[in-house]
Amino acid sequence: MSDLTDVTIMKYQFEVPIKRSASDIWSLMIDQIDDWWMSDFRALGEGSKVSLSAETGGQLIETGADGSSLEWYRVQMVTPGKVLYLVGYMAPDWGGPTTSMLKLAVEERDEGGALVVSDALLGNVTESSASSAEGGWKLLFGDGLKAFCEK
Repeated sequence: MSDLTDVTIMKYQFEVPIKRSASDIWSLMIDQIDDWWMSDFRALGEGSKVSLSAETGGQLIETGADGSSLEWYRVQMVTPGKVLYLVGYMAPDWGGPTTSMLKLAVEERDEGGALVVSDALLGNVTESSASSAEGGWKLLFGDGLKAFCEK
C-alpha cells in the first residue's frame, strides 16, 4: 500500500539587482554558469561542471568528475537576452516528488539590470521546502551570479 500525499502548489518571486547591463547579465548567466555556480550547489561534488544550453529542449546539467550527471532543469522556452523558462523535477530522495517551473528574466534598471526569479512548485511541497528553495536561489543568484557579474 502506498502513502497518499496531497499535491500543493506554491509560488514565489524575487529580484536580484545587478550593476551590469541586462545583456551582460544574460551573457554571463548563460555562457559562464560554471564560473559562478557555487560549490555548495554542486550536487555531484568537487570537480563537477555545470552547463546550460539556452535553447528549447536544452538542459541545465551538472556533470561529475567521475562521469555521473544530473539534469537540474530542461529549457521549455527562451527569448534570447530576455527570459528562460525551465522545468525541473525533484525526486523523493530530495523531498519530492516535486516539479519546479522556474522563470529567469533579465531586465534593464536605472543603475544596471536585474534578474527576476519566479518559481512555481507543484507536488510534495511544504512552506518549509518552498522557503528553502527560495532561499537557495537567493543565495546562488545573489552570492554567485551577482557577485560574479559585479567583480
